[in-house]
Amino acid sequence: MDKTTRENGPWTIHDIAREAGVSAKTVSRVVNQERGVAEATRRRVASIIEEVAYFPHTGARSLRTTTRDCIGVTLPAPRTRVPLSPTMLNWLFFELDRVFGSKGDFVVFDLNPYALTNHHDYARGLWEQRYSGLVIAGVLDEDDSVVRRVHNAGVPYMTSCRMDSFPECSSATIDIEEGAYLSTDYLIRRGHKRIGMLKPFKNTQPGNARRRGYARACAAQGIEFDDSLVRPITLESADVINAVFRLVSDPTVTALIDSSGAEDSASIREGVRRAGRILGKNIEVLPWTYSHKATVLNEACAHLWLPLREAMAEGFEHLEKWFRNEAEGPIEVLYRCILRDTPGEDEFREKQTVFQLIT
Repeated sequence: MDKTTRENGPWTIHDIAREAGVSAKTVSRVVNQERGVAEATRRRVASIIEEVAYFPHTGARSLRTTTRDCIGVTLPAPRTRVPLSPTMLNWLFFELDRVFGSKGDFVVFDLNPYALTNHHDYARGLWEQRYSGLVIAGVLDEDDSVVRRVHNAGVPYMTSCRMDSFPECSSATIDIEEGAYLSTDYLIRRGHKRIGMLKPFKNTQPGNARRRGYARACAAQGIEFDDSLVRPITLESADVINAVFRLVSDPTVTALIDSSGAEDSASIREGVRRAGRILGKNIEVLPWTYSHKATVLNEACAHLWLPLREAMAEGFEHLEKWFRNEAEGPIEVLYRCILRDTPGEDEFREKQTVFQLIT
């Protein structure tokens, strides 16, 4: 049994003391790294704290009775693994200020919950009662257990990621698997049979959803699925260049899906150039974007728009009502991805001119 999950919510200092066979004061001394505890006892208590992912409370009352006036924002994956772009961070700040801050609520960002703890619990601010509602912004691992603890605690919360293994999870997000299906199906219908895919977020729900959508489209069109064509990447430019180069160096690969959403056109171009291919002529590319009607790559045959921000904005509105006990959770918001052809060169040039005049 997973000891981090309890029907009555997070573990308390008294639960730890009972489990270790010591007093609550002894546990407090271990937590605060004070003297006066035998080394063997300290190790036993610390081991239990680690096992159950215990955090000390900083609030005076329980989450269920405290007046809610503070919403927390946290990242379920370290930034070294899943970088948070400045654009997304700014959007989160302004959108949460619009929904919560404008009503007098506090908004707390815990952007690096992994730096100071041993058991890597991104919901530590919730257990410490620093806030009474939570936004989990980012990708979730397939076997994530912290979100289940948050769910079982009964507090208002929202993730920006679906979980196949936990369908009741409160989320406002997009259908990544369908987006991968649409992208692959589009290229197959254009005559491509060997399609490369750049797939970020290894071992996560969104990463695996990309692969499933790609494989499903191949099966629907009677094309054998080749797992080697789905290449895991980080969002580092050098890694993207290398992955593109390796994929399109194979002359049988005639199309590429960049499902990273990083909008890194320079790295795509460089990887294609190193492979001796020409964008739009002997290799077609379909990039993903989080921006409405954005043109990431002029030479792209199409773009896939991921309306994640729009889905999250709607989710925040639902979360605010749940936060104020005006509605019940969990939240269920799911937006479809939109596939569109890339604007023609004349249309693109016109848009660029308008943009330059505005700026």
